[in-house]
Amino acid sequence: MNSALVALPLPIYKMFDYDVPQEMSEKIQPGTIVEVEFHGSHRFGCVWSVYPVFNEKDYKLKSILSCLALEPLASWQVKLAEHIAHQTFSSLGEALELFIPKYQLSWEKWTRRRIFLPNEESEYFSDLKKYGIDPISQGMNLFLFKELFKLPTQKINQLIKKNRAIIVEEDYKKNQFILPLQKWVHKWWQRGTVAESLQLLGMLIEDSFHRGLKIFILLPSPKVLDYFFENLKINFPFLRFLSFDGRLSARKRMLLYHMVREGHFDVLLGTRLAQFLPIHQVGVHVLFDPEDFGHYSDRYPHYHSFFSLIEKVKITGGDLHILGTIPDLTQYFGLQEGYFEFQRWQNKTSSKEQKLELVTYDQKKGILSQLVQKALAQNITSRQNSVIWVQKTGYSVALGCSDCGFYYSCPDCDVAFRFYQKETILQCPRCGKKVVPESFCPECHGPWMKTWGEGIEKVYQFLKRIFPGISIIKVTSDQERSELNFTTVEPMIIVGTSAALNEEILTHSTLFIIHSFEDWLFLPEFQVREKFYQNIQRSLFFLGTAQQHPTRVLIETAKQYQKFIDPFFLPPSEFYKIELEKRKKYGYPPSMGLLQVVARSRNKMDREMVLNMLKNELNVEKFEMSGPFPGESHLKKSGLSDQFMIKFDQSLLDTLYEKVTAFIEARKNSGVEVDFKVYNTLPYSAKDSL
Repeated sequence: MNSALVALPLPIYKMFDYDVPQEMSEKIQPGTIVEVEFHGSHRFGCVWSVYPVFNEKDYKLKSILSCLALEPLASWQVKLAEHIAHQTFSSLGEALELFIPKYQLSWEKWTRRRIFLPNEESEYFSDLKKYGIDPISQGMNLFLFKELFKLPTQKINQLIKKNRAIIVEEDYKKNQFILPLQKWVHKWWQRGTVAESLQLLGMLIEDSFHRGLKIFILLPSPKVLDYFFENLKINFPFLRFLSFDGRLSARKRMLLYHMVREGHFDVLLGTRLAQFLPIHQVGVHVLFDPEDFGHYSDRYPHYHSFFSLIEKVKITGGDLHILGTIPDLTQYFGLQEGYFEFQRWQNKTSSKEQKLELVTYDQKKGILSQLVQKALAQNITSRQNSVIWVQKTGYSVALGCSDCGFYYSCPDCDVAFRFYQKETILQCPRCGKKVVPESFCPECHGPWMKTWGEGIEKVYQFLKRIFPGISIIKVTSDQERSELNFTTVEPMIIVGTSAALNEEILTHSTLFIIHSFEDWLFLPEFQVREKFYQNIQRSLFFLGTAQQHPTRVLIETAKQYQKFIDPFFLPPSEFYKIELEKRKKYGYPPSMGLLQVVARSRNKMDREMVLNMLKNELNVEKFEMSGPFPGESHLKKSGLSDQFMIKFDQSLLDTLYEKVTAFIEARKNSGVEVDFKVYNTLPYSAKDSL
């Protein structure tokens, strides 16, 4: 008699034992997807291990309810899931869920069976040949066959009745496909615009085709996916293309899952989740725009495609091509260490010149200086688009009293509340706490409440007054950005946060304004300089590439901060050299690993107690810890929080994971919610194997 250890997609750092029914004993193996009962509800989980039970236990285990008609997870998928769990400090079940397609039990009678066509005169025989399938010896999964040809159940029953089709049970075995051992290339490409990148992707596809390898292209958004999918299909009509993204229905996802599993494609394009399909036979992997936020999962587990794809290639082998504009610090470190080979695609984008102008002020009186207003007016006259990059959301940085000097601040984070005029609400930029302001000063009860600093709403309203009749667009999210239409000939002024620094926006603009440069210099995050630099360089890279007019860059700043500007316009080789030296000195990634632990609860004593207990648990020389101190949640959830940081050698990540998760699981009923963020580095062991 056997029992199975099953990982469930729950934020619980343990697995659960289930009894294996005798009739399922031959089907259950590590990686098998099963249906079980957990606390009164049915869930799909993954079998982690199977072990024999020789003695009767004092209690009776629940039995596995069913074994899903899906291929067991391959060894590389299980290893990658374990890596993602450790890199994101999520549970193993949550990581394994990424590899399990959405499944409906009503499909089981089709997914569990396979169809063969014994007669070459069958009406579907030649069609299956086009998919690269031998209908006689290879056959096809019945669900895939039914969906591809859109056949009703009655038609399939007729084929069986007339002996024109043979149906057998699908033999689901774990896929053990292994790429041949060889030295695979890792390249980082500096791409051009999306249109220019089409040629680069075409070159990579053509090369993989001649080598007899399938290629997987991972893209940041459905919009970019659609563009490349349609154009590449036209350029390579002789290849089989598949496209996978989050817009697909569950049935369509299952169809694509089986097509990928059986290898009925030459080129697979997809967004973030596509990398978890059973792409066993892929020999070339391409990641497009690694700096795009679309590659980061805002749900647990909080993985990033750049690191997960690197780990996948490390396990399975294959070529890895990263197509970006400006490398971030981690990618640059990889280039310096020889992990990536630098390649520049021949394009006109990189040779475009911009005119940089500094606009300084002693004491700012207006929201936008006269020089900036004049530049905007000139761009409108020449019917060109302009972009104003603003750091702060909301209307103003603070709201307070002009008489006594009081201003609203978050009692938990000790930072000023940001004021949103349209909603008449205050919100903490760190923890997200919201407060409704009073009509009079809470301290002196005076009526003279005023705002300090400019958020995007204030700049937007100012522009509306200065340039009436001009199309002024506010961009603070991907949704607002996607609604922009650049086919109009009317000039636009686009004011936005970093969401506005999109290739499509920048290529159609000839004036770029960095508003209040100093707002970016003192944000409470060690990566802020790196991100600010990359945003500036990426903006310069794309600015005005779709236009023939000369481009201008205006930098607004107070005179006292003028000395900080020059480094952000240096080439990566100079800027990152300085940054890497600082990271090494202070022990930040990529020199060491960094884990942020955020405890959230209404009771401050409970938060601090949990963090201090964890700190004592890890109080050994190999971990460097600081805190607890007021928290800044990377998830931007509302609530009261504290945090502490753990620096560690990258080789100790697995040990740290085991210790921290065991501690959290033992105290999960303490009333304190704990979140994690791991600042990733490149896998050093992978670098050595190149």
